[in-house]
Parts: sequence; structure tokens; C-alpha cells
Amino acid sequence: GYWRPGNFPEGRLSDFRTRGVVFAGLAAVLFSSQDALVKWLSNDFSLFQLLFVRSIIGVIALWVIIRVRFGWAGLMTRRPGGHLLRALSNLVAFLSYYFAITRMPLADATSLVLGYPLFLALLSGIFLGEHPRGRQVLALIAGFVGVMFVVQPSAENVDWLGAGAAVFGSLMFAVLGLQTRYLSKTETTELMVFSAALSFLVVTGLTLPFVWQPVTVVEFGLMVLMGSAGILGQYCLVSGFRYAPVYLVGALEYTGLIWAILFGWRFFNDFPSLAVLGGAALIVTSGIVIVQAEKLRIR
Repeated sequence: GYWRPGNFPEGRLSDFRTRGVVFAGLAAVLFSSQDALVKWLSNDFSLFQLLFVRSIIGVIALWVIIRVRFGWAGLMTRRPGGHLLRALSNLVAFLSYYFAITRMPLADATSLVLGYPLFLALLSGIFLGEHPRGRQVLALIAGFVGVMFVVQPSAENVDWLGAGAAVFGSLMFAVLGLQTRYLSKTETTELMVFSAALSFLVVTGLTLPFVWQPVTVVEFGLMVLMGSAGILGQYCLVSGFRYAPVYLVGALEYTGLIWAILFGWRFFNDFPSLAVLGGAALIVTSGIVIVQAEKLRIR
């Protein structure tokens, strides 16, 4: 039941698209809320401790969903190696991104990571033979210029470690996208998300004896809220892809940057400079052009 032009009666197609847009917009809000909570809590707790709590919530919720929808068969796969490789990419991508937001303003880190369609366009040409062309090439160049505006390599106060982690995270999110596309031919979305959450749980659980800090009831509540926002965000994003075309949902992911700017300003007193705003606009515009151009190619 994922979106295809012929899947739904013509009179109801607009309704389904609207539903997909709403789900995608909610996903952007939820993911941005999760990121803001990670940044807030990382002042007192290790990133590994935060991700451990997030992973417990994800594993439990996804296990229940898979059991209800598919039974025990939903937890079986003939491609364990593919799941392991995807889980590793997912782990590295999120650790890089969350490390970046602990060192940089939320909007800056989010702008850099949202440049992953630029890497995705390049990597798809190398590994899938889907080479960027025309407007996509120009968009790639504009996106790179946007990244330079955000990083501002000539500035004195650049956090090179944070910026490097954000750019590397963007690259790994693109790799993750390619692996997801490859695995989705035979694997369910629920199982892919579950295996990724389980890998987080195992890796972060091994670090707990070294990083665990006691938590108050309020702090634990915020951690649970953080994990719940992440799980609900994933559900909304998957639902968005179910009801609306991929190019539309992909473009709406960029609304997360608006929320990152608002949350950064409201909770961390971080408002991006004009250079960062301009760079973010270039990155977002180039990503939308790439997505829209891909829509025309697959028609």
C-alpha cells in the first residue's frame, strides 16, 4: 500500500497526498524536538547514555509492532549481513550527527546534515549508475557553496571537529539511504528500523559501566520523551512515504531546519548568522532541485 499514482481512486488522491504531507510535517517537528532534547541533556549526560534510553524505547515499541503485524516471521531475514551493514551505517551516521549538535548550534549542524541529498546524488552515480545531470549538477555545486557558507572555513571560531562530524554524518546518511533502498526490495521497514535500534542498544549498552550517571525523575522523563519523539517521528515519516510520493516527502524533510532554528533560538539562545542562513537556503534549495529533478527522471 505505498503511494503510486494508480493505487487510489482519482477523487481521493488529493486526500492521500494531504495525509502524507501532514505526516511528513509532523515527522520534521518530532525529529527536531528529539534533536533539541539530545542537545539539552548532553550537557549533563553522555551521548551513549542518552542513546541507550532512546534505543530501549525503540526496540520495545518496534518488537511489539512487528509481532502484532507479522508474528514471529516478521523478525526473520535471509539477509543478516545486509541488516548488519545498514545498522552499522545508521549507528555511525547518528553518532556523528548527535556529536555535532553537542558542539555546534542546532541550526548549523542540521543545515550540514540536511545536505545528504548532495552526497546521495553523487553516490548513486557511483554505485547505482544513476548519474546526476543538468540541473542536478548545478544543484550539487550550489549545495557545496552552501556548505561552505555554513562552515565558514575562514572564520576564527569554527568548531572544525563538530563541523567535520556533521559533514561526515551527512555522508553516512546518504550511504544509509542507498542501503535502505537496496534492502527494501525484500525487507520490511519495521525490521530494518528494529535491527538498527537493536544495534544502538547493544553498542551503547556496552559503554554504560563507564558513562552512566544517576538521573532524576524529571531527567529520565525528558529522556523518555526524547526516545518517544524519535519513534513517533519514524512512524510519521514511514506513513508519509505510504501516502505521498517520495519526492514530496523528501522535500518536506527540509522543514526540519525551520524548527531547528526556532528551537536553537528559544532554548539555547543560538540564532544563525546571515551567512549561515544563506548557506542553509542554498543547501535546502539544491536538495529540493535534486529531488524534483529525480521525480522528472522516473516519470
